Amino acid sequence: MKYLLSSLFVLLATVAAFSQTTKYKDTTEVPRIALEDAKKAYDDKSAIFIDARPVEAYKNEHIKGATNIPLGSTTDFSSLPRGKTIIVYCS
Repeated sequence: MKYLLSSLFVLLATVAAFSQTTKYKDTTEVPRIALEDAKKAYDDKSAIFIDARPVEAYKNEHIKGATNIPLGSTTDFSSLPRGKTIIVYCS
């Protein structure tokens, strides 16, 4: 009986603990673009493509003409041309 009560207590404590945790909610809205729209922007040269992957991944392969600005870098974005759409990709 004591084992059953101990098990029940552990189960209830576990359920109570997990019910109090809140899931991370991403409050930022990141605009997405369809592949077809990105391809059109690439063909029209109306967008700048930024590869946000690490340098090693960029060196292995990347979209022709893309600029590598790894996520978390301190690059000054003011050097990017104005008046063009910026498309950032990471995979």
